Amino acid sequence: MIIAGQDHSLEAIQITPEQALEDLASLKDMIHTRRPEDQPRLEGIYLRHASARKPGRGHKHDVAYRMRNLFMDRWNLWPRLTFYRNWKDEDGNEILDGTNNHCERTIGWWIKKRYRSMRGYKQVQSALAMSRLIAFAGNHLSRGLRLADLMA
Repeated sequence: MIIAGQDHSLEAIQITPEQALEDLASLKDMIHTRRPEDQPRLEGIYLRHASARKPGRGHKHDVAYRMRNLFMDRWNLWPRLTFYRNWKDEDGNEILDGTNNHCERTIGWWIKKRYRSMRGYKQVQSALAMSRLIAFAGNHLSRGLRLADLMA
């Protein structure tokens, strides 16, 4: 919490403590939603804090400079942080969901298969069912179908 009288760096760049707290709350919301279209909004917040000066050698970084660096860092990283939201194939269809569950399932089918066979299955029926499922998925994936289509 910013307490009046302890740090005047925000006053020097004409930002009130309330505005600084509002900017931090906006950043929190943007991080939770991670929408690519929020980058200009984040840029605006950074530009509001961009005039904060770096403290001289041997001095501590003040609140305004720390906030400037925080907003600059998030603004610069925003395209990488939201890349998964707009990754599409040539037809405009999303090929990567937000949680990447399809990839995790593939890893489970192909990599963990060997581990399961090494430690053994508890029931013969489970071993047969899993082997058939893996073979079915493998046959469809080798034909160029997407894993997402198989899961649907």
